[in-house]
Amino acid sequence: MPTRGPCLIALGVLLHALVAGCTPSGLPGLLGPPPPEPGKTGPGQAENTFSPSGPHQTSAIVPGTPTQVYALVARGALGCWFSPGGPLKGSHVFRAEAEPPAKGGGAEILIHERDTSFRDRRGLQAYRIAFASEITGVRIDLTALKFEAARAQAMAKDVEAWAKGGVSCQLRALMPAPAKGKVVKGSPAGKAR
Repeated sequence: MPTRGPCLIALGVLLHALVAGCTPSGLPGLLGPPPPEPGKTGPGQAENTFSPSGPHQTSAIVPGTPTQVYALVARGALGCWFSPGGPLKGSHVFRAEAEPPAKGGGAEILIHERDTSFRDRRGLQAYRIAFASEITGVRIDLTALKFEAARAQAMAKDVEAWAKGGVSCQLRALMPAPAKGKVVKGSPAGKAR
């Protein structure tokens, strides 16, 4: 009959590893996303910095429920970034997932680079907006994986304004839509696109 001592020790080590947040590589952390890197602050603050070696992360807490705030931000993104002629319309794909309010209402918006080699056109993930309930309101975590600092900051300011029910489209100022009717070299008979 095996002794219980080694089993209890192994169980204790496993529990300690889980409580300490240690996970094998490739598995998601059990304690949620890591805190923002030092020097990175919430959206709309002058201290936002971007490290070329990693993603640009910001967070904000706004009043409301995750479902309400998600709806406001999704409406803003589709009306600004992905509107006809919007700065991301031709180069990126919008995808959103939301739980029902009865299940906590957690939600996220994912923006992928457009890749025509895939049926759904979703290439690499470029931007992530996650919504979660907090005691003081809704926590919005923004992660810019494929945008440089100026664009990531403009996107964070847009999201923060939309989450509070405001209007904003700062990304459009940085990434104006291409001019329509522009003659493209190499097009048949020089016709306008």
